[in-house]
Amino acid sequence: GSAEDGQTRDGRTASPLLSLPLSPLSVSLLRMGGVSEGDDVLARWSDGLLYLGNVKRVSQCCLVRFEDNSEFWVLRKDIHSCKKNSLSPSPVSYHPECHTPTIEPEADSDSWICRQCVFAVATKRGGALKRGRFARLMQFMKLRLPYQLSSLDWDPQHLTNQQQCYCYCAGPGEWNLKMLQCGSCGQWFHEACTQCLTKPLLYGDRFYQFQCSVCTKGPETIQRLPMTWMDLAHLVLYHLSLCCKRKYFDFDHEILSFTNENWESLLLGALSDTPRQDRCHNLLNALNSHKDRFVSGKEIKKKKCLFGSTFQSRPTPSSTV
Repeated sequence: GSAEDGQTRDGRTASPLLSLPLSPLSVSLLRMGGVSEGDDVLARWSDGLLYLGNVKRVSQCCLVRFEDNSEFWVLRKDIHSCKKNSLSPSPVSYHPECHTPTIEPEADSDSWICRQCVFAVATKRGGALKRGRFARLMQFMKLRLPYQLSSLDWDPQHLTNQQQCYCYCAGPGEWNLKMLQCGSCGQWFHEACTQCLTKPLLYGDRFYQFQCSVCTKGPETIQRLPMTWMDLAHLVLYHLSLCCKRKYFDFDHEILSFTNENWESLLLGALSDTPRQDRCHNLLNALNSHKDRFVSGKEIKKKKCLFGSTFQSRPTPSSTV
């Protein structure tokens, strides 16, 4: 696996091909409103992307069957009806003052595009579009959230809220996967909805200092935090454990191989100049020297080349502990 592996609807493993490829024309299919059994829908998942599915049951939530035949209950707010192959303008009508941001009275009704359609086109794995019309529209719409941040009910750690409302898109999210937390407002934002990333995120990567567009009143800001070899080893093991649903990994064939394959994407700062031949020693030393954080497979599987984390939590920068 690589740092660009797609996140699935269950937050673990899925093919990137399962996400619906949306073009400016096909995105005109979005329609808010009632949902019925048998409807084809677009469901926004916790990665910030829309996936094509079919409604099987309707109650307070909707049971949606996706293209890979998986079925999940999805909140109504995260479901949008669709008309496939429609090339007509979006059938949604908005009051100018009800849209976020407010629609200017002089806006050209023939060229104006709603927030929902802009986000459907611009969101991408690894980070949203950075250039072009939809990128500019997205940046403008990200200056305000379509909900009141102060109205959300958070847990004591400020990791999850009862409304399952995150990011600029107001969709669901899983903080411990590919999300960034704003250092100013504390809200969590999907990788797919941010426009500041230069490389895709690994699962659990908190080694960023991030500020959202709402707080900066402009483009997002992001800064990579310094990492130690222990941090790197922990991050790689955490990412692999979520991708593969295993605890132990072979050092040479999985841990070191993954690290070398994704070396540039890891943005390691001072460590980035380490010659390839020296990475093995430094990583292995970190895994063997921190018994409180890593466990060798020799105690359980009689294989000293296997390593895992002693606890299933993602690595935390020392500045945020």
